[in-house]
Amino acid sequence: MPTQRPRRAAAALVTLVVAVLTVLLAAPGPAHADNPFRLNQQLTDRSDVLGARAGEANAALQRLRAGTGLQLFVVFVHTFSGTNAQQWTEDTAARSGLGDRDGLLAVATHDREFAYSFPRNFPLTDAQLANVAAIAIEPPLAQNDWAGAVVGASNGYAAALAGQPVPAPAIQPGQPDPDSGGGVSGGALVGVLVAAAAVVVLGIVAFALLRSRRRRGPAATTAATGPSTAQLQDRANTLLIELDNELRSSEQELAIAQGQYGTEATAPFTAALDNARAEVAEAFRLRMTLDEQAGDEPATRATLGEIIRRCEAADQRLDAESDGFDRLREIEAKVPELSAALGQRATALQARQPAAEAAVADLGRRYTGPAIATVAGNPTQARERLGFATTALARADAAAAAGKRPEAALAIRAAEEALRQAETLLDGVDRAGTDLAAARTAADALLAEIDAEVAAARAAPQDPDGALAAAAEAGTTAAAAVRAGLGAQTGPSGDLRRLQEADAQLDRALATSREQSERVARARAQLTQALPVARAEVAAADQYLTTRRAAVGMQPRTMLAEAHRQLARAEALAADDPMAALAAVQEASRLASTASQASYAEVDNWQPGYWGQPRYGGGGGDMMIGALLGGILAGGGRSRRSRWGGGWGGGGGFGGGAGWGGGFGGSASRGRRSGGGGFGGGGRRGGGGRF
Repeated sequence: MPTQRPRRAAAALVTLVVAVLTVLLAAPGPAHADNPFRLNQQLTDRSDVLGARAGEANAALQRLRAGTGLQLFVVFVHTFSGTNAQQWTEDTAARSGLGDRDGLLAVATHDREFAYSFPRNFPLTDAQLANVAAIAIEPPLAQNDWAGAVVGASNGYAAALAGQPVPAPAIQPGQPDPDSGGGVSGGALVGVLVAAAAVVVLGIVAFALLRSRRRRGPAATTAATGPSTAQLQDRANTLLIELDNELRSSEQELAIAQGQYGTEATAPFTAALDNARAEVAEAFRLRMTLDEQAGDEPATRATLGEIIRRCEAADQRLDAESDGFDRLREIEAKVPELSAALGQRATALQARQPAAEAAVADLGRRYTGPAIATVAGNPTQARERLGFATTALARADAAAAAGKRPEAALAIRAAEEALRQAETLLDGVDRAGTDLAAARTAADALLAEIDAEVAAARAAPQDPDGALAAAAEAGTTAAAAVRAGLGAQTGPSGDLRRLQEADAQLDRALATSREQSERVARARAQLTQALPVARAEVAAADQYLTTRRAAVGMQPRTMLAEAHRQLARAEALAADDPMAALAAVQEASRLASTASQASYAEVDNWQPGYWGQPRYGGGGGDMMIGALLGGILAGGGRSRRSRWGGGWGGGGGFGGGAGWGGGFGGSASRGRRSGGGGFGGGGRRGGGGRF
């Protein structure tokens, strides 16, 4: 039967392809590529090489942090994606928002490369960093002792910071990256198989095309979703040309800006430009590969999509940094007007100081310390920001009079930020009284509700598992504790959370005896009172973190972000599912409180000098400390934005030259010292290599 022959041929071809691909898939493949990414924890193992020793490595990192204050991040990836090891490490540090107490050690287990990055104010010299790498990091890496490298780095940096010799680690040789492959003749075998597969695939393609033409004719087209391949190609080509032109003009703009504002102020734009150059270079390389993909439309579309993504990302980052230049140039044109307006704003804020101080004193008499902790220091912090702004405005006026418009613009922008923070701090005091009163009202209402629920639980005819009795006892205890504190200073937010927990236990115990409609109505009534309180708690935690952001690290920020998410979830569910919304709003309150407590602890322990050289309350005075704490000045801990270059001169004045290096956003990764190398090849500053 002649009609069966094509089908049999196709079946035979498919069978052969399946067999070939089975062998190909069984052969070792290339290592997974990892682009720079944001680190969410101190120890990240994307290569899966630490295994059971991950706990040992993490414990070493925690000892280092507890003993020295250095938070060392370590990341293991398969490859650096063809990127220079040092650039990959710097990009990852920037994306992760690493601050002035954070270091990064990056290891590509398949490439067998490593690199490290430290802040510029890190007390170890480049030679000392290289010595730690050569003695404590590179030897274990060379023998695949991945956890040993982390332990060695932790012990090495701790010793160097203490002025002691770097100890050589006890190496436990391990296994190489499991994705490294390494069959004896795997490369040749794969080459032969690829060639064989290509022949088979070409046969199938030819067969399919012949059948397709017979069935549909020359006008037939494949179904497409989204832009056509031709449209993608046009878009990619256009973006490449536009971005290449923008890079050339940006280089000229950067040179001009560096002459105006100095290299420190323009460091973020320099970093953005370097990043954009790398993205464009990779995009052009990908564009060159399109000719090799002729006939493979899925691969072509994927490559074009990657080109477009890289170009758009680079363009967005350049635009974001360019906005900072535009803003400074706008300021330059009207320094006198802005200085006068900001001076009036500062005067108005100073007039609010006495009322804020009186309000905090009154709150302190009525409420316990934890209840007002988010605003207790606000008047003092606001006064420091106002003092800083006043000095900055004087510096701006002097610079403008001397014809130094770029320096004046940087000073104006710093004053703007200081005044914005001062206003936020004073507004927080104004809201605190209202918010605490609302929490007290909600707690009082819940007390009455718990009394009724306790009575209902005790009157229930049956309690086979004792849940009603236990809930009634918990409710009675919570209510009694809250009432006992009403005659003295109280903490209404804490009282409310305690009562909410007891009420939830009572609700669960009484659920079987209540109708669904009654449970929903009760939840809706409680939600009406709980939502405003939760909003206030989240806002207070957010205000505290914002105005002290230099001292606050990852943990409080993570909890606060989750509090925002739970609050948004509660508001979204309020109308349709009040019981779920109530649970979410209670979780938001809990997280906001926990985030605030964690923030207080970190601010209390914060020292702007770092590395055993605390400066709190000395030198430049409280005004400077406030600016550091708020992230307005460089050196303010984890805040890597709004960097000022020259710093402060003697007597509390500002440094000379273009020292007002206000950043334009971004991570200022060029403010970090770095080095690396191939395993066994010796750490080199800013370099790398292959093992």
